[in-house]
Amino acid sequence: MKLPKPVNFIRLGLFITACLALTSCGKRISPPETKQSQLDWNLKTLVTAYDDAGNTDAKWDEPAKRALTELARARSKTLDPNDDWTAVVATNCAAAVAAGCDDPLIRYLYIRFCMSQTNSPKAFADAFCKTAEEMQQSTYPVIRKFYVSMRALEQVYYANRIDNQQRPTGQWAQNLVEELTKVVADKNTPPQEIYDACSQGLYQLSGDKDGYEFCYNQIEKPLFANWPKESISWLLKGSAHIEMAWFARGTGWANSVSDNQWKIFRDNLALAGESLSKAWKLNPHDPIIPREMMRVELGQGKGRDTLELWFQRAMLIDTNNYDACSSKLNYLKPKWYGSIDAMLEFGRECVRNEKWGGHVPLILLDAHRSMSQNFTNETDRLNYWKDPAVWADLKSAFDRFFELNPDATGWYHDYAWYAYHAGQWDTLNEIIPKLGPINYDFFGGKEEFDKMVRLAKERAKPPAASQ
Repeated sequence: MKLPKPVNFIRLGLFITACLALTSCGKRISPPETKQSQLDWNLKTLVTAYDDAGNTDAKWDEPAKRALTELARARSKTLDPNDDWTAVVATNCAAAVAAGCDDPLIRYLYIRFCMSQTNSPKAFADAFCKTAEEMQQSTYPVIRKFYVSMRALEQVYYANRIDNQQRPTGQWAQNLVEELTKVVADKNTPPQEIYDACSQGLYQLSGDKDGYEFCYNQIEKPLFANWPKESISWLLKGSAHIEMAWFARGTGWANSVSDNQWKIFRDNLALAGESLSKAWKLNPHDPIIPREMMRVELGQGKGRDTLELWFQRAMLIDTNNYDACSSKLNYLKPKWYGSIDAMLEFGRECVRNEKWGGHVPLILLDAHRSMSQNFTNETDRLNYWKDPAVWADLKSAFDRFFELNPDATGWYHDYAWYAYHAGQWDTLNEIIPKLGPINYDFFGGKEEFDKMVRLAKERAKPPAASQ
């Protein structure tokens, strides 16, 4: 059994992008007037757009509009934190489709939130591509066409990785760039929506040097023409030049990098640092900016003090900033500027620090996952988890995580996997009833899961004899 990735019940690629769409990779705090204007814009480009451009019908209009309204509220962060907006969108999209709704925007949301996860990656890719083609023929706002094209590209990439196919992606990538450029050219788009669209669009192209650089070059001019004094413009520029720096350097050993490659690398990082410094002056409340400055420091290597400066700034803004902690953990790897001891020390701090929350305690798990990958033999990697000292760290990380996040039940799959491979049968027996709906694939199939449950029962300590 291979080392799994953290479990979820949605296709990995779709899950990541859906989260990015709402969190923007960080915890931004917007003033009420900004949230209201963003809500108004989302209602206009979703609900009003459905009235004007959608395939409307009295049989499904009510649930369709309810789903779109909830999505608008979620995107503008005007919901109560405890509201399950995804359930509202899913329930109403399902009702609309059951009533015969064939509107491409509603069908797109249905695929995202309702389509059974038992379908293959290819089935998801085909469904998204078909809906994207229908959106192209519609008169929906370009921002909505962009997101559907982006999801189609994302899912085709994912399907290709899973079944090792080479399905064409060029048309979807071209649509993404063309539509994103039009989005950025529209001055009426709220800056936060500009940032979300650009960061996600560029991320989808990050595996293609030429495509990424072409996309950024297309959007940079309208970006600074329309929002020259917004921090998001300088943040996007800084992030783009970090990517371009690493494109130039490549992934080889340092001695394989030419002098010209090093020059391009350093020049891009310098430009990234300048851009992010401007972004920080414009908005010293955005946790993404210091996190990106940590990425600049990774490449420049000015020293641990520089890294700590930006790390502390990120954590002061958002005490649940898992991304900043993950960046610091990467910086502390032996291949960069740290050591195994430094990684473990920081991981344990992430568990102990009472000011930090969210997913931060799982940084200690990440540290051990990274260390386990040093073993080239899979058996050795699995045996790594049997070390009592490793298990003590994992248990402390998971226990603290669930103390802070009692509703994050999906992570019990991860806890169970590690308890199983650590041979911690009593803990495993405590976890199994908490798993909820079982994602058997996570454990290597139902047969492997049943084996795990059987062994946990057989090897558990017998109850203490009564006196």
